[in-house]
Amino acid sequence: MNWYEDGIKKHRQYQLAGLTSDIDILHPQFAFNILKLFINAHKEGLRVCIFETYRSQERQLDLFNKGKTKLSKNGMHHFGIATDVVFRTEKNQPIWQGDWAALGKIGKELGLHWGGDWESFRDYPHFQLIPATVSDQAKIINGAYPPCDDKVRDYVQQLIPHYAAVIENNYADDKFDALIRCYENLFTTPGAEAIKEPEPEKIEVAVNTSDEKPKTETTAKLQETKIEGLIYLIINFLNKWLKRKQ
Repeated sequence: MNWYEDGIKKHRQYQLAGLTSDIDILHPQFAFNILKLFINAHKEGLRVCIFETYRSQERQLDLFNKGKTKLSKNGMHHFGIATDVVFRTEKNQPIWQGDWAALGKIGKELGLHWGGDWESFRDYPHFQLIPATVSDQAKIINGAYPPCDDKVRDYVQQLIPHYAAVIENNYADDKFDALIRCYENLFTTPGAEAIKEPEPEKIEVAVNTSDEKPKTETTAKLQETKIEGLIYLIINFLNKWLKRKQ
């Protein structure tokens, strides 16, 4: 699948000169991971927002001329596999101060590549689907995108309306809860019975309430009696044998 040809070029914001934070223009697998990053950051108590997703060549050049990026064109934002995630204030305004290490850790646990690890330029808000190497990025530019399961595309389409409701309602907790429930329900098999934890095995102990002794004890007594009788016979035989010798 060449997502650039099949998805981005056909999107309404392909030639947008300004900033966009739309999710549906991203490569589906990457979009799914970014939504998981957004959800997991919220669960960890991090106030974040998805600041910029796709970026047109025109906007890329404008940012380059302003010294805000190292690339004048063909950034991974343009190919739908990079996104900037920043923090937000109490009034839900984007801010570039926060616990970047914690956010980067969440992203990397999802398999994303974090700009905060780059040696030449620490781009803390930046997350992308592939390693930031010339060879890996050349593959994307030439249309060789990672494969994407149709099921993941469906997941993204189910999550996007709930994500949009979070944004439209100023990150309200109830909308976040609805987004999280939607995500968790993606992996619930309809009609599947819940697996119950097995109950501890019951061990029944028989209690002898009668005066009768257990069979094991009776058997032991009989064996003891037989042994005593055998010893008596042996001693008696030896005594008789000694008398004859005398």
